[in-house]
Amino acid sequence: KSRKPAELGCSPGLRRHGVAMRCRADVIRASLGAIVSVAAASLLWRLLRGKSRKPAAQKTDKKANADEPEAQPDSEDTVWIYFGSQSGTAEAFAEELAQDCSVRGLKGVVVDLEEFSPETFAKHRVVILVVATYGEGDPTDNAIDFFKWIQDESLSSGLLTNAKFTVMGLGNRQYVNFNSCGKAADTNMERLGAKRIYVRGEGDDEQNIEEDFEQWKENGLWPALCEACGKGEGVGLQRTSSADFGSLETAEEVLARLQLRAVLADDSKGLPVDPMVQVGGADVLGKWYFHASLAPILVSDELRQQPKEAEGKTTKHIEFCTKEIPALKWQTADNLEILPSNRDEDIEWFAMRLGVEAQLDSSVTFIRAEGVEKAVRKPFPSPCSLRTALALYCDLGAAPPRNVARRLAALVRSPEDRVEIEKLLGDREAYHWLTGSGVHLSLQEFFELFLETAEVDLNGFLQLCPRQRSRPYTIASSSKEDPNRVGVCVGMIQKEIPSLSAVLEELATRGCGQPRAARRLAALGEARASKPRCFRGMCSTMLCTRSSIGDRLWVASRPSTFRLPRKSGAPVVMLGAGTGIAPFRGFVREFRKETGVRKKTILFFGCTKSDEDFLYRDELIEAQGLDPPALKELVTAFSRQQKEKVYVQHKLRERAKEISALVAGGGYVYICGAMAMGAAVREELATALGSADHVSRLLTEGRIVEELW
Repeated sequence: KSRKPAELGCSPGLRRHGVAMRCRADVIRASLGAIVSVAAASLLWRLLRGKSRKPAAQKTDKKANADEPEAQPDSEDTVWIYFGSQSGTAEAFAEELAQDCSVRGLKGVVVDLEEFSPETFAKHRVVILVVATYGEGDPTDNAIDFFKWIQDESLSSGLLTNAKFTVMGLGNRQYVNFNSCGKAADTNMERLGAKRIYVRGEGDDEQNIEEDFEQWKENGLWPALCEACGKGEGVGLQRTSSADFGSLETAEEVLARLQLRAVLADDSKGLPVDPMVQVGGADVLGKWYFHASLAPILVSDELRQQPKEAEGKTTKHIEFCTKEIPALKWQTADNLEILPSNRDEDIEWFAMRLGVEAQLDSSVTFIRAEGVEKAVRKPFPSPCSLRTALALYCDLGAAPPRNVARRLAALVRSPEDRVEIEKLLGDREAYHWLTGSGVHLSLQEFFELFLETAEVDLNGFLQLCPRQRSRPYTIASSSKEDPNRVGVCVGMIQKEIPSLSAVLEELATRGCGQPRAARRLAALGEARASKPRCFRGMCSTMLCTRSSIGDRLWVASRPSTFRLPRKSGAPVVMLGAGTGIAPFRGFVREFRKETGVRKKTILFFGCTKSDEDFLYRDELIEAQGLDPPALKELVTAFSRQQKEKVYVQHKLRERAKEISALVAGGGYVYICGAMAMGAAVREELATALGSADHVSRLLTEGRIVEELW
């Protein structure tokens, strides 16, 4: 993996609502001005977008209650909650805000920024923007058009004077442009005349993004929203469901909100067809499935000199054939997103838990649930086999996020079990630890320990289970060399994690003991309870150990900021460690295609030992030996080959004066690897170039480019 969605480290935003006019004349003047401004801005926006944007899918109803009146765009008692989301975190927060609104007597309407309309947006009175920052400061895919619009300097400064707003941004402080989209939304909403009613929130995925979100809500959001909606501070608090301020809902309340009903048949021809159940995906992750393409594997080569699969030490170069996929556009060093498949044993366990183990090869599709009259989108492509649904579209590898766990916990029937899991879910810090990277609890383990008495059937599970996410990998091939073969460099992720007994003991230490879960664990046997567990990354393990030439996987491309300078005379300095060599392998292949015309290309590469994990070793050496050389210089740092550890940043320090001169001469610096490596390289560059400010300027100018995870 070479790029982490900044949403798991990102930036969101919220906005809007208006100002009261002091007299009738002011109202008339402001209204006419707003109408003209909105009309002009909307016309300009449509012209700017032209035909490049796909027509928006028909908007679907987010609620199962078809009798509920639809909110008007200019309604003063409605909170419009827009989200920009890449991995689903911002979307989940937006949905949670809407549910919290209902508890407080407010009407919350969630809108995907992909469905953003300037005309409608300008009519809103109260808006929350929950926006994530992706990668190195970019908007998420569904928010690109919105940010183009809101940052348009030609828009009237009074365009949004009737709006009141607040912003929740999601990001990761390890990235240089932390929360840049949340900040941009906040600044530009105010620039266009909207009134900020509450401080911008900043969620940091490097620490605890869910806790940041909860703290932002608790520190004054609700009084501000109630007042903005004319309810008065703290007015309107009411109980509309069992979810009132943290208590679990009933199973009936959760199931009543499900908009679809899953239907099984031995053959897809026997399945019903509901024309009001549309393709497109019901959420951000679901939409990805409908835009991805199936690509066959052409190459699967081991890159390590001494691979040890049992120890997780295997790294593969995998190439896909894209000749028959004209919709898949990519360039050198872009990102290729790959959808993993769950393990067979996990699929079979959940099929048995749901009582459908004999129907895994049956076909499944969706029709609207009883009482749902409006159009609804499918959560994933169907009809498909039930096995495919569980393998590709349900995340069986990890415990659910807290908001999903609350809905699943509502299905628990045992009163004693409900008490325990409600206690667990009420301790945000404990649950964050339990579902974090130090524990890596699987969904099966979560069910075994905490949801044994949950009455969940296939229909509920397929709609409540978190969707499977694709994983991004930096492309390690050149589109100029061969646009029909796209390659990635994948290192298997494996590590030892605590035993389940140790996990429950730690929960008890944190004041969140789970005695019933401990008894269930004992029933699973000593081996399951006390033995340290082994975590293996789902996608990396699939690609490195379970994929073969000819296998077809779901993939999609995404642009990156890694672009070689147009001028061949501009020096190119590349620094990568481990699988961070991926974009530079692509660059070197491109240098070969260009027949070595670039005057100065230098690659700093780090790994543990020259005879163990020197990735692409023969290719790099060959590139240096060409006439003229495709790669002018290769500098290696083997961290475990000598007594003292030597890393890429140490080699950079040795060449500080030369690198400074190359940058002064118009050179570009590219960095790819882990965040810690990137930070260390940035420090060395600051020393070499004279200041951290100089590095920041070059980052802004695009002459230092980072791809970190």
